[in-house]
Amino acid sequence: MKIVSTNPNTKEVIGEITTTNVDEIYVLVEKAKEAQIKWKELKLVERLNYIKKVKKIIYSQREHLAQIISQENGKPIFESYSTEIIPTLNIIDYYLKKSKKFLKPHYERIKLPVMIHKKSWIEYEPYGVIGIISPWNYPLFLPMGQIIPGLIAGNAVIFKPSEWTPLTGKMIDDIFKEVNLPENIFQTIYGDSVIGSALVKSNIDKLFFTGSTIVGKIISKEAAEKLLPISLELGGKDPAIVLNDADLERAAMGITWGAIMNAGQTCVSIERVYVQKNIYDSFLKKLVEYISKLQPFNNSPYYDYSRIKLQKQVDLIREHIDDAISKGAKIFYGGRIDGNFVEPTILIDVNHNMKVMQEETFGPVIPIMKFNSIEEAIQFANDCKYGLSASIWTKNISFGKSIAKKIQAGSVIINDCISYFGAGEAIVGGIKMSGTGRVHSRSGMMEMVYEKYYNYDRLTWQKKLWWFNYNNYSTKKIKEATEFLFDSKLIKKIIAGIKVIPEMFRRY
Repeated sequence: MKIVSTNPNTKEVIGEITTTNVDEIYVLVEKAKEAQIKWKELKLVERLNYIKKVKKIIYSQREHLAQIISQENGKPIFESYSTEIIPTLNIIDYYLKKSKKFLKPHYERIKLPVMIHKKSWIEYEPYGVIGIISPWNYPLFLPMGQIIPGLIAGNAVIFKPSEWTPLTGKMIDDIFKEVNLPENIFQTIYGDSVIGSALVKSNIDKLFFTGSTIVGKIISKEAAEKLLPISLELGGKDPAIVLNDADLERAAMGITWGAIMNAGQTCVSIERVYVQKNIYDSFLKKLVEYISKLQPFNNSPYYDYSRIKLQKQVDLIREHIDDAISKGAKIFYGGRIDGNFVEPTILIDVNHNMKVMQEETFGPVIPIMKFNSIEEAIQFANDCKYGLSASIWTKNISFGKSIAKKIQAGSVIINDCISYFGAGEAIVGGIKMSGTGRVHSRSGMMEMVYEKYYNYDRLTWQKKLWWFNYNNYSTKKIKEATEFLFDSKLIKKIIAGIKVIPEMFRRY
């Protein structure tokens, strides 16, 4: 069976990939398990050297990669560079520089006096074989943000690219083949949800999924049956709050980009806008001014936004707009839908009973509400089942920070949006229905390992105070130990210590 890749802008068939046989997945995972044993035993510097080669190849092939991404995804070539190539190279650079620090074992001193002679430390162990199921909207950057730290940490990787962008997935596979990784350390499987489900049910040690909340719930149920650790990067309904003192030029320009970049097909795109009442009309005017200048795909290499990749998403966008209009909303700008073309659309007179204010739209639709008080804006922003990202637009940074602390989201950005996603140092992840895991920064590396605790006792001849047998004497001593450790009166601690400390040096 073949997966056919199609350009959403031209409907042109770009290429095709053979689907992986379901039964083959279980074999690939077992091969990966065998290979991973030696891979994790390599010195960290040796694993990093492979990743350096990966970076070099991505840079040298950047134009070809950008062209494939643009054709498969539909996004402008500019965005293939700005949201795929550059962030991917940056995240590789980041982990090349920081991984030694992140993965370095560290000692933990035990401060309990009765255990002062013990030495303990923590090391970071790779899970083993990790599965990565990645989406189509950022087919290079999103998977590489997990593949890179996964391999550096010592895991083997089974990667399933989206069935909608298999050619980009194939290019990633080719890149890792070119660096001559040890056999079976990085393997790519192709197919739809059937293949993804098989990966979840296989003998992998952890799963990373980026995609819709609906699919994330299904995966959670399947993973729960076997207690498979999972990291879920799911949907969002990100709010933007525009305050009276905001720079309207900057806010309108930034929100236009934040809502329409990649045709709104971004989990951290702006999907709700709350504008303070006094500047509401002025903001709308500015927003229309910027949106009206945008160029849709027109068979030119230079355009601002593409057609929508999936027809089912077009249907959802139409449903959200129609639902809003049926409940009293008005189209202030745009609204035209033709095939898989969706014109950037501004909706006004919206409220929180409408789907467009509660459910992920994943398209170039900007619903706008006015608010009176800051408390009202915060209430609106938090009145949602999602909690991925948010933005606040104000010249008063201190005030913006105070509002940010009250927003229920995994990240809050002041006077910008989305761009933090491309920074290796920035932690990305949500709360509520937006997911459970984190990517990038130290947190992203920690998702790839588990902490393993070690401890040894230097007094090999000692009989522990807490060992059997329990009797009147031992019970008395444990009570004295409690006083020695925790009593608030110094004299009582000293007296108890005199009684109990000799017990620490008893031989068995």
